[in-house]
Amino acid sequence: MPREINSGMERISGSIRKASTVAKQGEWVFFLPALLVLYSIIKEIKVGEPFMYKYQTEFLNYTAATLNGEIYPYSAYAYLIVIIPIFIFTDIILYKPIMYLEILGQFAYRFTLVFTNNVLSQQIGQAMYGVATASEVAFFSYIYGKFEKDQYRRLTSWTRAGTMAGRTGGYVVAQLLILSHIGTYRTLNQIAFYVPCIAIIFCFFMPRVNWRHIVTKIAIEQSKRRSRKAHSPLPTSFLEYILYKLKKLRSDFVKIYSNGFIRKWSFWWAMTTCMSLQVALYAQTLYGQVQDGNHTPLNAFADAAYTFTATVSILLMNNFPINWDKWGETALVIISSLDTLFLVLFSQTNTVYLMYFCYIFYRSFYQVMITIAQWNIAKKMVTDSFGLVFGVNSFMALIMQSVITRVVTDKRGLGMQVREAFLVYAALHALIAVIFFISIVCSIVSYCRNKDKVAPGAVSSRKSTRKSTASGKKSRVSVSARKSKDSVSARKSKDSVSAKKSKDSVSARKSGDSVKNKVSKIEEPIELSVQAVAEQLEEIDIHDTVEDRGEDSRSASIASELDFSTDEEFESDEERLMSIMPSDTMAASFSASMSKV
Repeated sequence: MPREINSGMERISGSIRKASTVAKQGEWVFFLPALLVLYSIIKEIKVGEPFMYKYQTEFLNYTAATLNGEIYPYSAYAYLIVIIPIFIFTDIILYKPIMYLEILGQFAYRFTLVFTNNVLSQQIGQAMYGVATASEVAFFSYIYGKFEKDQYRRLTSWTRAGTMAGRTGGYVVAQLLILSHIGTYRTLNQIAFYVPCIAIIFCFFMPRVNWRHIVTKIAIEQSKRRSRKAHSPLPTSFLEYILYKLKKLRSDFVKIYSNGFIRKWSFWWAMTTCMSLQVALYAQTLYGQVQDGNHTPLNAFADAAYTFTATVSILLMNNFPINWDKWGETALVIISSLDTLFLVLFSQTNTVYLMYFCYIFYRSFYQVMITIAQWNIAKKMVTDSFGLVFGVNSFMALIMQSVITRVVTDKRGLGMQVREAFLVYAALHALIAVIFFISIVCSIVSYCRNKDKVAPGAVSSRKSTRKSTASGKKSRVSVSARKSKDSVSARKSKDSVSAKKSKDSVSARKSGDSVKNKVSKIEEPIELSVQAVAEQLEEIDIHDTVEDRGEDSRSASIASELDFSTDEEFESDEERLMSIMPSDTMAASFSASMSKV
């Protein structure tokens, strides 16, 4: 028994040493993606979120006016302020410090909810929540900085699905605890307080991104472009790397957003994220207007349903090789139109279950499309400033959200009620659909115009090709005809000489003696037949046959070749030209046979 225990301990220690060796050597091919997925699941287990409003009003005893006017705005303010330094420094300090900042922000936020109960502490907690939300860009920037482009789509899908799976698990647990009366709303926030402590352990074991790795990727991209323009020298130390990235911020920004594909997806990202934040913020308020106080709300089930639907959809979309360069705008038009429909129904119905239905599909579509937008933008990047582009997009979304909040819901603006505000969000989604639909129409019109411009050149090129083909065929036919004509002329002259010799021999035989006269009488039929044949050959003008008739036929065929309408006409013209040749060849063969007689 002790031997078995010792052997078991040796195997365990051997496995630990092997895992440590693999980690030290940087062989993270399988281990790191699994670690990233686990981290994305754990950090998004936010058990207290579905019933946050209930907890703050029933346990912390804050009124709706205090929450909406004095506490909640601080998260938006902190988000807007912190996002600027985050998207500037995320790439410079190599992602992991900002990932730690996200977890610490969540920890501080949950701490204020569980262990404090005054307005100032809640304001600080909301500010830390805004910091954590702004720091989320570092996680996906870490993925794109650590891996190569051919892995972006797969890893983005997996980690996004992990994020949705973590939320699904947290929401289901929260709803079951409330329905079974095992815990209270305070219990949910106590559980949520300990989750960041586990997440920070996973973050600690993730390998850091070395600045040399980033420099190597920059060098590879520069070598691929093969530009004649002299590049600035690459950094050789971390300090030089920081200065290099600071100097390249402006040029990277210009390079990124000079790409029309990135601009298109970034515009959709900013507009839709803005509306999604507003819907998530005020959805529970709409639920509260139609929910009966005697029934336990199913808000967590609704959140779990949307995250589960989004998880399955993201994993399925990863398996379909869709050309988003071609179909991206069409997909955005369809999704934006459906979002418009869902928000209209959401705002006008008095049935909470229809609200749940609209909320589930609206949020699912957003999560799926934001995943697609992320990997499409990352794929088209010509620099390694992923934190910059994601941070700028989030910053633009926050600016739009601030404007909409000030104009639509703020009392200093229009001061609309929640249902009216949701109609405004629906109208903005309809505006997005119209914008991308116009873009599709313009692309189609531009394509048709370019096709019309290119068509005449292609036709003329085709005609010139056909002309060269026809002229080549004509030259080959004329050369063969000329050769045949020369052969016939040579044979004709040879036949004329033999015919003259035959005449001289006949006349000589006629003036011979009587003995030879008998012989000549015997041979006369043959000699006369030869003479007749010779006379017939003199009457037949072979040269005239080849030249005159061939000239007429060739001129007719050349005239027909001037019409370059179809390829079949070239073939028929060639057949007419070649049809002349058998008669010439027959005449030449006949002459040759006569010369042998």
